[in-house]
Amino acid sequence: MGESSAAAAAESVESKITDLVLEYALHPPAERPLRPELSLRDEIGLDSFSLVSLMLRLGEDFNVDLAEESTRLGINLGEIATFGDLVRLGQAFSETPR
Repeated sequence: MGESSAAAAAESVESKITDLVLEYALHPPAERPLRPELSLRDEIGLDSFSLVSLMLRLGEDFNVDLAEESTRLGINLGEIATFGDLVRLGQAFSETPR
């Protein structure tokens, strides 16, 4: 993938993650774009149920088995705490061959 294609793909992943986060957020921040350091719980308002639902949806949208792929990639899902963490997870999934 060329550099501009990779940048476009990363932007597309971030856009998809933003849409998902806003769909599940209990009190979404008004500021756009969402900053990578925003806490999913404290600043975006994802409670435990919303976060699990969002993660499951993320697996569906990227057509990956969340538990299997995160283990294969060495990603601890329990450590996903910020919007940036979620975007990096989505980017890792989007680069996974299907």
